[in-house]
Amino acid sequence: MRQDCCLIYLSSLFTIISVIDMKKLFIFSITLLFILLLGFFNLFSPLAKAQDNNNHVPGQVLIKFKDGVSQADRDNLLRNNRARVVNKLEALGVLVLQVPQTAEEKVVAALSRNPHVDYAELDYIGQAFFIPNDTYFVGNQWGLENTGQIIKGITGVVDADIDGPTAWETTAGGVKVAILDTGIDQDHEDLSPKIVLNRDFTGSSSGYDDMYGHGTHVGGIVAAVTNNGTGVASGCPSCQLINGKVLNDNGSGAYSWIASGITWAADNGAKVINMSLGGSVKSFTLENAVNYAWSKGVVVVAAAGNSGNPSKTYPAAYTNAIAVAATNNKDQKATFSSYGAKWVDVAAPGVDIFSTFPNHPYKINKSLGYDFGSGTSMATPMTSAVAALIWSTPYGTSASQVRTRLEGTADKIPGTGMYWSSGRVNAANAVLLLP
Repeated sequence: MRQDCCLIYLSSLFTIISVIDMKKLFIFSITLLFILLLGFFNLFSPLAKAQDNNNHVPGQVLIKFKDGVSQADRDNLLRNNRARVVNKLEALGVLVLQVPQTAEEKVVAALSRNPHVDYAELDYIGQAFFIPNDTYFVGNQWGLENTGQIIKGITGVVDADIDGPTAWETTAGGVKVAILDTGIDQDHEDLSPKIVLNRDFTGSSSGYDDMYGHGTHVGGIVAAVTNNGTGVASGCPSCQLINGKVLNDNGSGAYSWIASGITWAADNGAKVINMSLGGSVKSFTLENAVNYAWSKGVVVVAAAGNSGNPSKTYPAAYTNAIAVAATNNKDQKATFSSYGAKWVDVAAPGVDIFSTFPNHPYKINKSLGYDFGSGTSMATPMTSAVAALIWSTPYGTSASQVRTRLEGTADKIPGTGMYWSSGRVNAANAVLLLP
């Protein structure tokens, strides 16, 4: 389009040469040259950068001051940068600032240069990792137990599940698992008895209810009511759910919301935090929140992402998080799953996973009540359920011991060492008590 414009300008110039004198032509040519140069540089201008604000919250940045900085110095620095405190992440010592929109990067750069500042960064946005899939088959919950079932023409010859029923012979769990997501349907018959705590971090008009659908599906995989003759079974039948809504009704959320949810869950009794979400950008605030939870003895489990390539996703890629890839019912890496043995820890079933969905209309718009879903978002709660089961055995003495047990008992399926480091999780192996 810009090249066509340049050709039009040049064509006009040659036409004008024939009808105006040389003096006027000289003046016109200088003017035209300026216009052409302006158009040329505009081709390589930072326009895309200026418009690329969909990966962070417009007009919002995060800052952490160094210890010992006086309030007067803080106020002065914020005033000079036209910044106003709109929220505080008390557990992390981080302030959420409102700044002029389109000036976020300049403010971050200015704050970062100040000797009073530990760090400043954009408030990036994380997304729910979900791939809707409407495929139906007989063995609805193959991820928990597929031996002997007919699944897309495969008869139980591929033991690709996590062996849930065998694990339940040892323990059904019993700890609190935090679902940091889009909320959980408060009226779902398979979930409402399991929710012990709710909080919304997004400011949604729907509160902590799930109007998107993702969090309800994830919560059901972890701890839907089991053996009640209704709906679905879950990976950790006796576990309870802490519902932290950190993604809005469109399935996205600020890193500051996610970080707040992590510290809140850690402070309110969660033994496992499930995050079927993530972003492509690193963040000190998000990493510090994961480290905070780990320091409180909480196992953090996060989705590797659905990029289909080895690019890292956060918070999954942080050292103190367990990054989860997705496998299918043939025990192979799901085509959409992100991967990389240097940063992805385990894999779990994540294709055509049958679980709960809201009983009311929701954004994903699949069936009311129950349906299939695919993504590393589904593999992550499979893994969180296994971690929760381990907590309820003698192996559950600390977060590090639970993680070691989870990874050490994973099945070394093909792809281990290339796509993920430890294997596909196995609940039965993880909780097996040796004589």
